[in-house]
Amino acid sequence: MKSTFFAPAERAPETKIKSDFETLERSEYIKTIINALPEVVAILNKERQIVFGNEALLKFLGIVDKETLLGLRPGEAVKCVNSHLTDGGCGTSKNCKYCGAVNAIMESQMTMEKVTKECRITSNKDGKTEFLDLRVTSSPFMFKNTYYSILSIDDISDAKRRKMLEKIFFHDVINIAGGLKGITDILVATSNNNYANEEYIKLVNKMGGELLEEIMSQRALTFAEKGELQPEFTNISSVQMLKETVYYLSHHTNAQSKNILIDDNAASVIILTAEVLLKRVLINMLKNALDASTKGEDVRLNCKEDGDFVIFTVHNNAYMPDTVQAQIFQRSFTTKGEGHGLGTYSIKLLTERYLNGTVGFTSSPEKGTEFFVRVPRK
Repeated sequence: MKSTFFAPAERAPETKIKSDFETLERSEYIKTIINALPEVVAILNKERQIVFGNEALLKFLGIVDKETLLGLRPGEAVKCVNSHLTDGGCGTSKNCKYCGAVNAIMESQMTMEKVTKECRITSNKDGKTEFLDLRVTSSPFMFKNTYYSILSIDDISDAKRRKMLEKIFFHDVINIAGGLKGITDILVATSNNNYANEEYIKLVNKMGGELLEEIMSQRALTFAEKGELQPEFTNISSVQMLKETVYYLSHHTNAQSKNILIDDNAASVIILTAEVLLKRVLINMLKNALDASTKGEDVRLNCKEDGDFVIFTVHNNAYMPDTVQAQIFQRSFTTKGEGHGLGTYSIKLLTERYLNGTVGFTSSPEKGTEFFVRVPRK
């Protein structure tokens, strides 16, 4: 028996799947109806396997012959990275319990009612990582004395991305601009104090740079999502990257009363990389660590050599629960409320698609949480 941590792993025999397909294929009115729908539609058996689909499904998956889908579960069809973690396939890994698609299907089967949920899927197709935000609806129906589920899929990735980018962009820019305005107010009020003026002018200059970098960062992320980003590669010291990251966030609100430390043994290595993108990745890693830390706690940055690669790490004392770990790199997932959710997603997107590297993390109650990004020296 195949293993599962969530949904049943059992599958229908190939002969039964083929029989279901032929029964549905002979029904002209079913084919006409589902092909008339603009949404992606798949018909599933009780084991959550695809036994039929419309033309929009084939286009969505980039295939020609619908018979190649027979017997696959939805996650397997879209190449979900969790669909091969167990021998039971889609719906059976530990991470699957948080998937909106499998939960919609199972709830619909149990209640015999239509169920709609949103789900985030990380797909790996032909070696390329893609992030999908989908709205899925599962509806039960009976045909020829057999119960099936009609699964309709609406790709809401663009809408989600635009909404999140707009909210995060304006949130961050307004915060920085507000801080800039506050400093200039103090500058005016203390105009007779030359020393104070000098210090505040430095802060104004720094915050103006942050404002510009925030705008440039959001533009880079927008272009990266569209596959239009053309990064510039330069030589940079690994330790210098850590120092610039710490300096950038040294006056950040979340850094107050927290200790940001660079390991004394951090390896100083010259790497050829997209400096702007790597710095943005490290800043997001440090931001997340600061968000998770409490007053007086340490956040530690380090850099290690690994053959032809360099590994940057950011550690904090907090532990991430399983529900967070299972979804941490998915687009629009956040533990901070509406208006957030692109931090860890952008770390993975920029690193794997443009820096030719990999990202990951470890988290335990005993050792806390450590994120790492591994990038080539050249």
